[in-house]
Amino acid sequence: MLKPLTSEREYEWEDASAQARARRGLQQIYTDTNKLAPPLAGPISLLWNPQLTPLSQLRTFAGFLAHLPFTSSRLLAARAYPRASLFQPMILTSRAAPFEIDFNMHKSNSTYFADFDISRLHLMIRLCGLGLKTTSEELYIADGGKGPKRLHMGMGGVHLNFRREIRCWQGFEMWTRMLCWDRKWFYVVTWFVEKGAVKPRSWTLQPWRNNTSSRRPEIREGDEGTRGKEERKSKGAHPAIFATGIAKYVCKRGRLTVPPERILQASELLPQKPKEHKTPPMTDSPAVPIEGDALPAVAAGASAASAAIQDVTSSAADDLLNTALNAKPVDRDDWDWARVEQERLRGMKIAEAWCQTEALGEEFLGDERPALGKWWDFPGI
Repeated sequence: MLKPLTSEREYEWEDASAQARARRGLQQIYTDTNKLAPPLAGPISLLWNPQLTPLSQLRTFAGFLAHLPFTSSRLLAARAYPRASLFQPMILTSRAAPFEIDFNMHKSNSTYFADFDISRLHLMIRLCGLGLKTTSEELYIADGGKGPKRLHMGMGGVHLNFRREIRCWQGFEMWTRMLCWDRKWFYVVTWFVEKGAVKPRSWTLQPWRNNTSSRRPEIREGDEGTRGKEERKSKGAHPAIFATGIAKYVCKRGRLTVPPERILQASELLPQKPKEHKTPPMTDSPAVPIEGDALPAVAAGASAASAAIQDVTSSAADDLLNTALNAKPVDRDDWDWARVEQERLRGMKIAEAWCQTEALGEEFLGDERPALGKWWDFPGI
């Protein structure tokens, strides 16, 4: 027997009833899930977030154990670090673990940031460990034994640019070095490089690696090499680069901002400072003084440094950053203040272009514009 035709209003009532039943079902599932969430939170967090696993914590402690003994002694630091080592990279080797692989069967983009953190930890402890210890003691004594006893370093921003994929269990190296610094920030750059594809000309802190088979002849000024300046400019970034990252750090003692120059001087990494030299200005806002800064603002230094920094477009900043991997090294310990300042200003060209992205905060209009919609996501993934 044929079913009689129903009106359009009945169809609307049936659709509303189905939606109500579906809504009640989802609410019941959500209620049952909340009841199971507390006992399952620990195991699920370990499965979803590799940063909570013991392996991740072991990587962090390994960075401290590998470099703290060499930064606690002023004598060891003075012997280990020639002036030119301030801008030399530190190499950390690793592999793309299976739990870092995404559905594209390569290293997930989000996992690069964790490796970036570990590589910067190794570099900053090795270079600035002695300076942080010395400066914290000086400020604590100058403050009459009040306030925090230790300095801490906080990250102010990070950027990563991806060029090639890293496959599962493929080996890679992180080449991390000091790019530059200004009145407030340390700027650190890291290249993710194919393992074994690039070798340094020599090893400053590991002289036992400087054997005849691995050491390359030094290219002096005016020599024609296979990778000269013009050839590097035409080829662009090194073909072995997987990704490139840059980050900035600030050193704090409570609300007091300690200039990077003071940390580097306490680490005995800077040559003798000329009397006429002024503190470098901040990259993001040179004319604005820092509240509670350890050094006064100097307008003359800001104008001089700003005049020395040429304009760099955002599109060309990444190419400059990548070609810096091929920059000619200087192994001799003949770096005076002018040579260090020249290299610092060269890196400031890149940092200046990167800091222009802070203007993106003004592009967030919030409640001034409509939105597409709002959905829920699983936490911790």
